[in-house]
Amino acid sequence: AVVSTQSTGKGVIAVQGKSSLMGGGLVHIERQIESTRAETDKSLTSAFKDIDALMDRGKEMVALAERITLKLSEKDSAGDETMELKSHLLSIGISNPVTRETHGTGTSYHKSLGSELARMLSSPLQDCGGVMSVSEVYCRYNRARGVALVSPEDVVNACKTLTPQQHGMELKRFSSGVLVVEGDNFNSIMSTLVDTITDNTCVTALTLSSIMAIPLLLAKERLQAAEQHGLLCRDETDEGIFFYKNLLVTE
Repeated sequence: AVVSTQSTGKGVIAVQGKSSLMGGGLVHIERQIESTRAETDKSLTSAFKDIDALMDRGKEMVALAERITLKLSEKDSAGDETMELKSHLLSIGISNPVTRETHGTGTSYHKSLGSELARMLSSPLQDCGGVMSVSEVYCRYNRARGVALVSPEDVVNACKTLTPQQHGMELKRFSSGVLVVEGDNFNSIMSTLVDTITDNTCVTALTLSSIMAIPLLLAKERLQAAEQHGLLCRDETDEGIFFYKNLLVTE
């Protein structure tokens, strides 16, 4: 530290230089920042190594699942436990996902994504009653891929390439603006909906969501679609909106 003296009427006093303290303080702060930065870089490097290892192991597990599924198919086993095991194995993921590096860019890439998406959705779409929101499609698709995740925009563009003739499903927009992937079995979906309402006399969107195990938003849209086709009629009360089977049309 720099020390200077000043004379006063009462004697000589020592004064510590402020510049020295400020200089030492700044150097200390800079060293702390540099140390923190070095630790952060070290942590990030280690984290990315772990992610790479996890992705490689994920590919191995998906490949193993496909080999086991193939062996089970060759045995032609139809037991409940075998079929359940096949279902779990198939849901693990996609071993060789479509990427821009392997399938180009633009329309070609989105068409390839759409074909892969359709193969992956064939079974889950049936389990969901033939309709699935695009947000759920996005989550299921990326979970199945495991690696090389796809952006929401690319998933929507891939869905736009789906056609009932080629893929058995297509992208539709409800009147509320919600995007869904719908199977080519609309009549079957409406028939199941009417049967469900008949069995319960009447339903609200909330009760239909619970009965059919579908999101509330999809339940609302499905009821409105059936109403627009004349299959249902509504009763608006203080307790909510109840939908009934339209006996004038369906009987």
